[in-house]
Amino acid sequence: MAKLIKTNPQDLLNLQSGDYAHFAEDGIAINDVKTFEPRHRINEIHKTSNTKTIRITLNILFSFTVFVCAYLTGFYPLSLLLFLSLYDLRSVQRINLPINKSNFIPYKNIEEVKMIKGRLSFNYAHITIIDNQGTKSLKKLKLYDSKSGWDRAVILFDKLGKLNLQKESKRDISHLKRITVGNSLEYAFDGDTLLLLENGKYNKEREDPFKYFKFVALTGVLATLGAAITKVKKIIEYHEYNVVSYTVVIIFLLLTLIPFRFVRKTKPTQIKKSKVKGFKITKKRFVIRLRGWKGFTLIIKHDLKYFSKEGIEELKSYFSE
Repeated sequence: MAKLIKTNPQDLLNLQSGDYAHFAEDGIAINDVKTFEPRHRINEIHKTSNTKTIRITLNILFSFTVFVCAYLTGFYPLSLLLFLSLYDLRSVQRINLPINKSNFIPYKNIEEVKMIKGRLSFNYAHITIIDNQGTKSLKKLKLYDSKSGWDRAVILFDKLGKLNLQKESKRDISHLKRITVGNSLEYAFDGDTLLLLENGKYNKEREDPFKYFKFVALTGVLATLGAAITKVKKIIEYHEYNVVSYTVVIIFLLLTLIPFRFVRKTKPTQIKKSKVKGFKITKKRFVIRLRGWKGFTLIIKHDLKYFSKEGIEELKSYFSE
């Protein structure tokens, strides 16, 4: 019979979903009971899963399925479900290591531990692991949602000498030249890149999602408009002149306003000069044509009333170099 070892309460960390992390003599054992036995100490840190590739593939399949269903049913607002894929892509971009599947992590294979504060008190401990072949992977521990759970995790990982509580350094933009391009909006010139500042701050989280978000938002606009036009054709063709049919058209047009709002307001926080296809100045707008996802052209518009004459000339000169 396997010998059960009861973990000292001081060496036990409560996790979400009723799991526990046992800080044993030679490593961290993860299970769903307050005791552990030899089977919980099996080292499988060589087993990993590339969740980034899997999730991107699933998002592609999901998007394709949505398009096919919208086409076959004629109910084009289904394409708005693509926003779910977009939401997931925003988190996928932050995955830079394979996920480790081992439930026992030897201390000697832990490179560092970072504490991550999430929303709604869902906090995490991200353990960077290096196996015997030198391959890095990541183990995420979902901490129990309380301040005491966070404090206990900090104490236990700090004892290992692996805890990294340093926050990610913020990008220094204080020395960059700026021009005003909107209400509380500025462009900062950082070499061959323009950084969009909102209230003097640069939002790094929005760098990558823009090219996908704008594309999906435009697709949503076209899909809902297509649905409205299709319904109007059916009304004329089948003489469905009634309140219900008119209401359906109005609903489709109202749905169009949702993605349209994002098309108009969403702007990238980073514009690389190499991605700029061209620009023009109209009576009221400074218009930038940007190469987006898969070569899709994205249009960025800024109201000239916020520009100074010097700002217009500087931006023209920057894009013309």
